[in-house]
Amino acid sequence: METDMHSDKSARVPSLIGKVLANAPHPGDIRLLAQRFQDHALEPRSTPEETLSLVADLGYDSIEAFCAAAGLPAHLADRWSRFGISGEMRQVILLIAAQRRAMIEAVKEFEATTHVGLDDFMRERGLI
Repeated sequence: METDMHSDKSARVPSLIGKVLANAPHPGDIRLLAQRFQDHALEPRSTPEETLSLVADLGYDSIEAFCAAAGLPAHLADRWSRFGISGEMRQVILLIAAQRRAMIEAVKEFEATTHVGLDDFMRERGLI
């Protein structure tokens, strides 16, 4: 019985490789697939705590709330909550957070010179 289970799992590996290769129409795509595997499976990931901190910096109470707002599937929020995010996703979120901080600073500067309630207006709409 043990041998049958092992051979069953081994039989699936060529099938999986075949599917990957069938979906990679160009030889250069194999290199890209290998890089993607390395980025997501081998490179260091943000911790779940750092991931939560990153989405909190964007104004979200949870990873689930961030994923829902972005239209991402719930299973992705579960995975990020358990394993953190990839380095490339971390960079994207850091860029968004930097742009959000720049917007907040621009609003403060605008309000300091015009005394118009732009901060309240944008906050009510969830922009900052």
